[in-house]
Amino acid sequence: MHRVDLIVLPLVFLADVLVFSRLLRPDGVTTAERVAIVVYAAAGVALLLFRWRAPVPVFAATVVMAVPPLLVTDYYIPFLVPLIALAAVAQLRSVRVSLWCLAAVAVPVALLVGNAMMHASPSGRVTSGVGSTVFYTAGFALAWTFGWWVGRHERRVAQIEVAHSRAVAQQQEYAEQAVSVERLRIARELHDIVAHAVTIMVLHAAGAQRVVRSDPDRAVDSLALIEDSGQRAMGELRRLLALLRETDDDSRGEAATPGLAQVDQVIAAVRGSGVTATLEVSGEPRRLDASVDLAAYRLIQEALTNVTKHLGAGARVVVSIEWEPEKVTVAVEDDGVGARSPADPTDPAGEPAGSTGGHGLAGLRERVAIAAGDFSAGATDAGGFRVAARLPTSAGPSNPLPRSAATAIRPVGEPSGGADR
Repeated sequence: MHRVDLIVLPLVFLADVLVFSRLLRPDGVTTAERVAIVVYAAAGVALLLFRWRAPVPVFAATVVMAVPPLLVTDYYIPFLVPLIALAAVAQLRSVRVSLWCLAAVAVPVALLVGNAMMHASPSGRVTSGVGSTVFYTAGFALAWTFGWWVGRHERRVAQIEVAHSRAVAQQQEYAEQAVSVERLRIARELHDIVAHAVTIMVLHAAGAQRVVRSDPDRAVDSLALIEDSGQRAMGELRRLLALLRETDDDSRGEAATPGLAQVDQVIAAVRGSGVTATLEVSGEPRRLDASVDLAAYRLIQEALTNVTKHLGAGARVVVSIEWEPEKVTVAVEDDGVGARSPADPTDPAGEPAGSTGGHGLAGLRERVAIAAGDFSAGATDAGGFRVAARLPTSAGPSNPLPRSAATAIRPVGEPSGGADR
């Protein structure tokens, strides 16, 4: 039972027995006839409870129930019950089926018109016939139209909800695929980092073994380096074991793992595309674990690449690196203006401004999380977009970046003799 029936059906019953019957007329109606009217009308209204599950059979039953009273007596005119049943057919069934049911109301309409003409005066039969025909025909037609309109609206809403659910599921699948690809990529890079550390340890262990008697000081230095490399390799392994879920036999590139030391090369490439890029560094650069260094580099690289892709020449972007004793914050912020910038600003990760579920952002967020950092991305008050990450620094000895990367980079067009920012 639908909630609407709690209001509609009582109103239909009251109108049926009070308006379309002689229940309240004092003349010529016995108590038994009044009881019969109430019971018959209640039976028809009760039948409407099943119209949501079987609208066509219920409509047919209401039409059949309308025939006997119209043939036997004029004490009760069953009009509203088949009217509601027809509206349910138009709402829940196809147009073809509902039109056949609409055509079937010709039988009760003919009986209703005949009943009205029979009880009219000889001079008013034509007027009564025409008026009754228009009234009953218009009533059934309006009921069918209303039911058809409600059903069409419900079907359209259902289609939109299904399409939305599919789009959300597809978007989630794409995001999960992007995270999976990013994890495999990180796994390969971390594997190379650890393999490099273990190789260094093996080489220095072999060297220390050869000179342990002839040159103890050199052996001690090798052992210290082995200890330092081992500690760093263990840190990388902890991240790697948390990430790997399946074997990856893909071939790996032989190039060295990049880091913040190569940021100036990325900025130089971006400048070549006409983007005004500036690097701002504050604090004392420190040595980072390889995976942390790589995560910071990838964030800057991908953000700058997408600024070039979506904004193009004329855009201004600031890359900032803020060094703290235990944290390093890297950020890329653009002004949202460029030769290819759309009316709706696009963020550096390739997603619309304000988006929270983009694939680029999902990959960066996953990479930063694996490196035990905090990730943020969002539109700025100036109309641009900012992507940032706060990552842990290494507890090892200081290993400053090259001076070219540790100082501010001059924007395009600034004379080479200009002071560093």
